[in-house]
Amino acid sequence: MEHQLVAGRECGPCNVCCVALTIHDPALEKPQGYRCPNTLPNKGCAIYDTRPGTCRTFHCGWRHLRWVRDTLRPDLSGVLIRFLNAVAADGTTQPGIIVTLLERSALKAPGLAESVAAAVSAGVPVYLEVPGPPGYTSGRARINEALGDAIYTRDKEAVLQVLRRAYAMGRAGEHKPLSAARRQSPPPGGFAGRE
Repeated sequence: MEHQLVAGRECGPCNVCCVALTIHDPALEKPQGYRCPNTLPNKGCAIYDTRPGTCRTFHCGWRHLRWVRDTLRPDLSGVLIRFLNAVAADGTTQPGIIVTLLERSALKAPGLAESVAAAVSAGVPVYLEVPGPPGYTSGRARINEALGDAIYTRDKEAVLQVLRRAYAMGRAGEHKPLSAARRQSPPPGGFAGRE
């Protein structure tokens, strides 16, 4: 997958990662769903020049992946895309993505179905993630297989229907407090509580 930043795509006022992600760094421990204490009212960072290494090196998939539509900037779409190393049944790893739908309205984000379909068509492992309440695990499931027929027939409405069902399953799934969460790779299918 692409590792260069896409020209013309800047974070600007977007600071979704400062709220949506769990940060494990010696300089900052923050559970998902809580705003970083260093975030300023104008969405800037009070410690930008000295921010932790985790924050310095993170860029979301919208910044890296040309095939992710311009309309999916996280603060405008409610969709946060990031990388993961997906572990196959045989123990090998492959670069994949997590598509986090931060709110139900993200299902209507222009370009969501097309971007997800592009990744699945390219053989990229795609996981849909639905955040739990602040400080709780998220629900996450691989969706490649569920989208196969819809993508093969180029049926955008069927792709969106699968995403809506997966979102509902993720919302209804069990969400555990992060302090009790175990760190592990996402399951091959089905929703399970994850960070």
